[in-house]
Amino acid sequence: MKPMFRLIAAALAVLLLTSCAALAPPPPREFKLSQAQLQDLVGRHFVTAQTYLGLLDIKLTTPRVTLQPESNRVLTALDVTIAAPLIGKPWQGAASISGRLRFDPAARAILLDEPRAESFRVDGVPAAWAERVNTIGGWLSEQVLKGFAVYRLKPEDLRFDNVNYVPAEFKVRPAEIVINLVPQAAP
Repeated sequence: MKPMFRLIAAALAVLLLTSCAALAPPPPREFKLSQAQLQDLVGRHFVTAQTYLGLLDIKLTTPRVTLQPESNRVLTALDVTIAAPLIGKPWQGAASISGRLRFDPAARAILLDEPRAESFRVDGVPAAWAERVNTIGGWLSEQVLKGFAVYRLKPEDLRFDNVNYVPAEFKVRPAEIVINLVPQAAP
């Protein structure tokens, strides 16, 4: 009788251990975007022009993405064209806008947040207007990029082993962005 008892006890112990393992929370996951992937995504989906007050057209083109791990930000360098009826020939220049990344659950999108004009300059602006144009142009460039959808996560990006995940943290590294995913809390 003792061997049968031991066999039943061992089976119950295995059953108990597998039940406990099933109750353990799923582990966090990572989703990565390389700098090259990010450059491709930004280049393909970039919104290039905005008109302000019906008078000022700002066109931002040729985005070039740089990762800034020291500040956990993404920097986008852009070519700038400003056109307005009163200035004649459009002004050309360059801008650098950095931003943090955040997740919008409703759109399942990674957005550029907290945009900050790191630099903004246009050539050919009369000296009396240069400071104002550069200040306003930097602010307008920030507005164009605020909430820019860098990447839309697919459902399969957020589902592993029948568990739904959500982005919890973004880490900017020298060659990639690492998105830490945690299991989604039950509603």
